[in-house]
Amino acid sequence: MAEILFIAPLQELASLVKEVSRLEKAPEIDIKVARMEEGVKLALEAERQGYHVIVSRGVTAWMIRESRASLPVIDVLIGGLDILEAYLQAKNLGSPIGIVDVNDMIQEIASFEEIVGESFVKYTLADQKEDILKGVAALKDANVQVVIGKVAMANAAKKLGMQAVVIRSGREAVRRALAEAKRVLEVRKLEKRRVEQLKAILDFTYDGVIALDEQGRISVFNPVAEKLTGWTAEKAIGRLVIDVLQKSRCQNVLKTGKAEVGEIMEINRAKVVANNIPIKVDDKVEGVVTTFQSVDRLQSLEHKVRRTLADRGHVAKHSFSHILGQSQAIKDAVKWAREYAQVDSTVLLHGRTGSGKELFAQAIHNASPRRCESFVAINCAALPENLLESELFGYVEGAFTGARKGGKAGVFEIAHGGTLFLDEVGEMAPSLQARLLRVLEEGEVMRLGDNSILPVNVRLVAATHRDLKEMVEKASFREDLFYRLNVLSLVVPELAERGSDILIIARHFLDEFSRKMKRSTGGLSGEAEQILLDYPWPGNIRELRNAMERLVMLTGEREISEDDTARALGLDRKQTVIIPEREERLRGEVELAEIRSIQKALKECGGNKTETARRLGISRTTLWRKMQEAEDM
Repeated sequence: MAEILFIAPLQELASLVKEVSRLEKAPEIDIKVARMEEGVKLALEAERQGYHVIVSRGVTAWMIRESRASLPVIDVLIGGLDILEAYLQAKNLGSPIGIVDVNDMIQEIASFEEIVGESFVKYTLADQKEDILKGVAALKDANVQVVIGKVAMANAAKKLGMQAVVIRSGREAVRRALAEAKRVLEVRKLEKRRVEQLKAILDFTYDGVIALDEQGRISVFNPVAEKLTGWTAEKAIGRLVIDVLQKSRCQNVLKTGKAEVGEIMEINRAKVVANNIPIKVDDKVEGVVTTFQSVDRLQSLEHKVRRTLADRGHVAKHSFSHILGQSQAIKDAVKWAREYAQVDSTVLLHGRTGSGKELFAQAIHNASPRRCESFVAINCAALPENLLESELFGYVEGAFTGARKGGKAGVFEIAHGGTLFLDEVGEMAPSLQARLLRVLEEGEVMRLGDNSILPVNVRLVAATHRDLKEMVEKASFREDLFYRLNVLSLVVPELAERGSDILIIARHFLDEFSRKMKRSTGGLSGEAEQILLDYPWPGNIRELRNAMERLVMLTGEREISEDDTARALGLDRKQTVIIPEREERLRGEVELAEIRSIQKALKECGGNKTETARRLGISRTTLWRKMQEAEDM
């Protein structure tokens, strides 16, 4: 479809335009014949139909320009040759010759008079709205015989019985008009492209954007501004900014011409950060552009930046499906862990070393609403006090000798929005316990060597193999921190309590190491399984994993025998024979010490088995079983 519409007042002009357009290889145009009011009607419909530029002539062009049409209008101007041609025709019809037109055309005729050496009788219309018939009547009163001019003037002269010659547009005038239309079309399309780009930027930016004129009236109001303020652009544009944003400082920027950046203000009870920038033209303030973002979104972006800069692959790899076993002890633990995953409260995991506390922590994270955020784990027993402090809270550049250039984020910052797992929290020094408590209570962290505070939102899972309550009684662990950590408590059962789960986990590890080493095994013999079931597993699952790795290396494709298993566990044949006998197993130092601890706890708890089990970090079932074993001794 053509983008230029030529509205020709005469069919003759339409034919000329078509010819010139073809010969000059002008841009594609549509040509329609219509005069004055009919031409205006076509022009008003043109933009809706997809046209970008209108070309017309004379009074019709003027009427289109004065109408509500928003498209640019190019006028086919009358040239000297056009006037000369009309003059020669008029001279053959009579004299004197007169003309009625607006001032621009009269000035053109005055220049022409000097060339031909003949004066015309001229009547200047104040504008195109003035009555043309009145002007022609004035020429008649001046004894004018022939009127030259546009179609409207010629028609008026004929009505009064006068001769008339229409000044027709020649080929050159049409060519110039079409060339100008092409230039305007290109400029308009370029401007429209820029406007669309700006509109896309304003519509899809995450910032609210408001632009004001020099009087403080709103001229731009993007969708984010609509969302934040509750005003529609339709209602806001044209209003004074103080009517829409009562607390805005835009008026102050209009007066001072000084930018105000990072101002905190409130819009609809939501805090935003606003930037007010003056628009200056030749050092004169012509308006203001205001951009603002919600504080909540900025904090979210800050968190993402922190994670991007500090991310070291902090991802929880395990879920509840990785916790193997069918024993009641493990089923109960998993059941409660799933419940705990749905809330944000702190979880304290109790369990012997190697029992799988971190596996539970990762599973809780992956089943929680924070599953898409970071899971950060740190072992509080693995680092000295000063190094642990910098790992927990981070530091700024120059905080201490050897500090990394640019500083370093602590694990609380890295875990912001996600889960932080503090393993062996009972090994933390008292000074760090105090700082940890403050972070948990205030939800804020301050890097070493810094004086600024960063808000953090972290779900904490802590783990210990020690009796924290006993440590509190001995003043080696803060009581307030203990109660802050021990909101939800979960005992991870040790491997020896899980019965046949030992074999399920053992087979899983055998399969895992067979794949890794590309070595197949013949499976466990019945005697080998019995050794695994009777073994006390002081190292828990970690020890079982290591034993299965050794067995894959030792046995190759043959069935794993009793001797193979004893060798993998560091037992000789004689020890293997007496392993099933309960009396001999309970005479070891570890078992005797365990029984003494149970007896002491029972005494301190006044015989209350529930309290005793809780203090020892074991289940009532485990406590009962161990008491029965002690009685059998």
